[in-house]
Amino acid sequence: MIKYIYYYMRHFVILLLLIFCVAFSTIMGDTTQIDSVIISEDNLKTADPEITIKIERMYINNMELYDTLYVDIKSDGTPIAGFDFKIGIDNHLLDIIEVLPGEIYDSCQWEYFNAHQVNNYGKEDSPAMLWQIVALAEVVPDTVKPLCFGFEREASLIKIVLSNAHVLETPDTTIPIFFYWEDCTDNTLSGKTGTILMMSKLVRDYFGVQDKDETAIFPNQTGAPHQCIDQSALNKPYRWIEFHNGGVEFEFKIDLNPSDTTTADSL
Repeated sequence: MIKYIYYYMRHFVILLLLIFCVAFSTIMGDTTQIDSVIISEDNLKTADPEITIKIERMYINNMELYDTLYVDIKSDGTPIAGFDFKIGIDNHLLDIIEVLPGEIYDSCQWEYFNAHQVNNYGKEDSPAMLWQIVALAEVVPDTVKPLCFGFEREASLIKIVLSNAHVLETPDTTIPIFFYWEDCTDNTLSGKTGTILMMSKLVRDYFGVQDKDETAIFPNQTGAPHQCIDQSALNKPYRWIEFHNGGVEFEFKIDLNPSDTTTADSL
């Protein structure tokens, strides 16, 4: 019963990413903001915004990891009011312990945040670990008004707590952490009026992520395929986001010049 409730709740939330916040396009009485973006969505349709979402790259030289890795957004002032991400790791040496809200959610006082591990047991070619993260500035219009819809600077969307405490020894290795697509709603942003849906235009890798089947439409690690956009639709999604995958690099470093701790004999 629980899984069916969750199934319908997830699809309800995704639907809200497309239709919520209509009231904000007409009601502007409260102008309280925190370093917030000021570009209107009408102006956004005349030019492609520059939006980059990147998973941090982390370097570990003591082979032990319990740390927080950030997923940041940097844009030219594009307002956002929600996101839906899927992030995967295809290596059992590294665990995602939990995923926490980032600076934008906390400082702008958004209303909804949910992060959970996806049950991908038995799915062919699925990552060893896959998480879905959904956040909304508001769930029902006119109930809660967020203070802002992003910043005019780089800021975190989520924080991923990583650990390798479950393994006895971690070799020198690189473990990619990457965005993952199972359908067209994955790894998307929504505008504050609900009339704009933003999706991938490019995916960049730094730690050698490779699709097992590069011809597959879904699932994939290369972004939303062209089938996700109906060119005849009046309100089609926009390819505005450049995604940067990240990861963790473990490198065991031996100190070849240890500090001299000996003391001279007394005279």
